[in-house]
Amino acid sequence: MTVTARNLAAVGRFGARLYWRDKVTLSTSVSLSLGLGIGLPLLMDRVRPGHPEVVLTQHLGVLAMILTIATFSQIAVTLTTRRDQLILKRMRAAGLTGRDILGGEIANLVVQTTLLACAVSVALYALTGLRAPRDPLLYLVFVVAGSAVLCLLGAAVTALIPRAEVAPVITMPFFLLAGVGAGGFGPLVELLPGWVGSVLDLLPTAAIVEAARVAYAADGTLAGDLRAAAVPALTLAVWAAVALLAIRRRFRWETRTP
Repeated sequence: MTVTARNLAAVGRFGARLYWRDKVTLSTSVSLSLGLGIGLPLLMDRVRPGHPEVVLTQHLGVLAMILTIATFSQIAVTLTTRRDQLILKRMRAAGLTGRDILGGEIANLVVQTTLLACAVSVALYALTGLRAPRDPLLYLVFVVAGSAVLCLLGAAVTALIPRAEVAPVITMPFFLLAGVGAGGFGPLVELLPGWVGSVLDLLPTAAIVEAARVAYAADGTLAGDLRAAAVPALTLAVWAAVALLAIRRRFRWETRTP
């Protein structure tokens, strides 16, 4: 089973059209991401002016939350809805392979999420004392790679979701864990036992934040950045492998029959 560029692009365009026409998506994935991504760091900048490191910490913490909302949660809701409506089954009957369908939907959400992350970042550079990353390429690479991995995990989780209505509820715990672990809700992790922080550091969102910190560091070299990004990259690769294995074995293209 292979992926063709034409089919991948067709599914991606189909997903993009539905993405921007869906009022629920616009109010959650888009509006909520922009509101949180810009609002919380901007508030922190006003509360503690002259402390760009505080704004950066808040920005990266909220970035993890944005990526979770726009990728992990969004693809879980999208795929379960299309599964329950038998759209996925019809797409396969039309000649599209499973890889075409999942690959196109993931590509679409990665593009949309990257645009959201860039919009949030540019707004914060203009409105706060936050400076652009020293290594923007590293930052962009990990936003894209992290979005793709989170999409894969969201697709894998659909096997646990009995129907589309409960998808947001089932994905909410991961959103909360990602926010706490990355500092999106403030230094809550410091109030928890040390082992909890160690576990949260294993999340893919923690790897994205760690690499982003390297990109935002005041000094560094290309070789140093690559060494520092090696562990986050390995973490994302492991999660991607786990997600792909789960999708291969458990992903369902139609609702279960009684």
